[in-house]
Amino acid sequence: MAQVLTGSCLCGSIKVKLNGEPIKAMTCHCVDCQKSAGGPFQSNAIYNTSAVELEDPNNYAKLYIVPKTQTGSGYEKQKWFCGNCGSPLFNRPMKYEGQKSVVKTGILDAPAGFQGSALDQLKPVSELYVKDRASYVHPVDGAKQWEEAAPAPAPAK
Repeated sequence: MAQVLTGSCLCGSIKVKLNGEPIKAMTCHCVDCQKSAGGPFQSNAIYNTSAVELEDPNNYAKLYIVPKTQTGSGYEKQKWFCGNCGSPLFNRPMKYEGQKSVVKTGILDAPAGFQGSALDQLKPVSELYVKDRASYVHPVDGAKQWEEAAPAPAPAK
């Protein structure tokens, strides 16, 4: 049976269902992620957009578009968040024409009986932009370290 993970925003109004394994789980220390997270990094998992289901009965999901002039890729980036509580949900880099969703793993909910942090379900395998990592943040054990961006994921099938 394929892995299915669930998550929600802080107020619980938006539910997210992640079907199958992510393409990759990682942390990003770039300045944009620091500003977006309000902290030293963001923890993310890349999924094909077709594997991400959103349940939003109150239409709280809101979109902020980062202009291409402000992104490292030169493409717009969609940032989806809950308009009620402000929780970031996922990004869709238009470099991949909306086919990839970079899910913020902080939204993960722990299934019944799960021991540990809900974030333990998707441990980062790589860390990006470690050149911008805060001096008090240590590398994740076993995670590949990238000074800047890692190679792009394969195109969606």
